Amino acid sequence: MQKYTKYLFFISIFLSFVSLYIIEKGGKEIYPFFSWKLFTSPSGSEKFEEQYRLYKVKGNDTIRVLYKATDLYDENNLALITGFYGKKIEKNEDRERNIRKMKIFIKSYQQENINFLLFKENFNPWELGKPTFKIKKTLIARL
Repeated sequence: MQKYTKYLFFISIFLSFVSLYIIEKGGKEIYPFFSWKLFTSPSGSEKFEEQYRLYKVKGNDTIRVLYKATDLYDENNLALITGFYGKKIEKNEDRERNIRKMKIFIKSYQQENINFLLFKENFNPWELGKPTFKIKKTLIARL
């Protein structure tokens, strides 16, 4: 394997540039090692993960809002901003002001004018894909 390391390095650099080019043209990332997130926060490195997620309320149903890229944000930015304000709201750091900012953020990429709920989800990433996978949800705020 060591004799191939030099070639793998150059292949990795090449694929990273191809991925960068495709992303700049509006496409999806094709090479997972291009993403900074793989190296800075890989899922599964810990037995406990928490995320802040938005749910929209329609009638009596709550529907999880998926992170979909828009003209303003990519999926990672949506997750990071939601998590940033989610933590501040949960810790009551200037709660009303941060709820207002979160609403402005939601309006900037969600076209629907409906009620949203902010939840903190806790789960074990090692259980992903298992039939007994559980997510513990805690309501943080109504937006």
